[in-house]
Amino acid sequence: MFKKLDAGLLLALVFFWSGAVKATEAVPVPLTQLPATFKGNLPCANCEGIQTNITLQADGSFFSRQIYTGQPAPNQANDLGRWVMSHHGNVLVMQGQNSQIRYFRVKSAEAIEMLDLEARTIFSDLNYQLVRTASVDSLDLKLFPLNGLYQYLADAALFTECASGLAFPVVPTGDNIKLEQAYLQRRDQPAQALLATLYAHIKPAPSMEGNRLVPSVHPLRFESIAQADCSPRLYSANLKDQFWTLVQLSGKPVVLPENGRPPGLMFHAENNRLSGSGGCNQLVGTYSVEGNSIQTNMIAATRMACLQAGNVDDELIMTLTQVKSWNILGQRMELYDQLGRLLVRFEAR
Repeated sequence: MFKKLDAGLLLALVFFWSGAVKATEAVPVPLTQLPATFKGNLPCANCEGIQTNITLQADGSFFSRQIYTGQPAPNQANDLGRWVMSHHGNVLVMQGQNSQIRYFRVKSAEAIEMLDLEARTIFSDLNYQLVRTASVDSLDLKLFPLNGLYQYLADAALFTECASGLAFPVVPTGDNIKLEQAYLQRRDQPAQALLATLYAHIKPAPSMEGNRLVPSVHPLRFESIAQADCSPRLYSANLKDQFWTLVQLSGKPVVLPENGRPPGLMFHAENNRLSGSGGCNQLVGTYSVEGNSIQTNMIAATRMACLQAGNVDDELIMTLTQVKSWNILGQRMELYDQLGRLLVRFEAR
């Protein structure tokens, strides 16, 4: 016969279980012995599977190859970009050429597991795990298109790819003449960097000294060149002295105002001061942070009457009183309650 559990005991059990899960999820898992290639067959909605190879470099860059098995050619997608580790130290945040963010949980030094677009675990019987291979893939990719800053220096061209920030020498083959001529016509001064788009093959070629092979850009087809810059690439934002724009509150997206004060917060390093806005009134207070724990204190607000859309002053203040922990995943910050449930999401902009 089952006994009725005391409410206090049940609540204690819930807190114990959720706390254990949260502690497990927050344990840092260092990635050692880089570079490293992780390989596996990921699920596919309209093919037999996606053969995936991801190579992580020690400098924070990555490249990947994905083959959509059973699909007619062209069925391969290559990518190049940057990766950072979450503040908790157990989630890889990756952004490639198409700007989409991908997340992988580091299960061990030998395996990573794909997460969903919210960086949450995918509960499925299908395989989402990639395993470290014995050898490391070499950088040999065809990229269509390839975007980067092209500049001509002392009879040699250099191409700095936008998403990864990696700089490659340009091999004078293929469509290189068109690329070079277009650059010389558009530049205003010698060695000026211009934004170029081309179809290219990145693969090893002899260095200028000729004594070693280095990854190089082989232009296959020139597309365009302009006086512009790359879009900002992925980086790991700092909690402090950074304005965090509010994008989600209590599970709902926040409407950002076209004019006026954007909703968001800044955690000042000086005196642990907190400032910000819910879209109308100015918020002030203090905060304390230790490891993954964070707490806001003494939050007050001006009392202006506001009618514009996007005003969430009161809801933001109330929600901040429930915050107990935090995490940063690249340029995204999340605040959680004592059970590890997501309360607020911000972006560094």
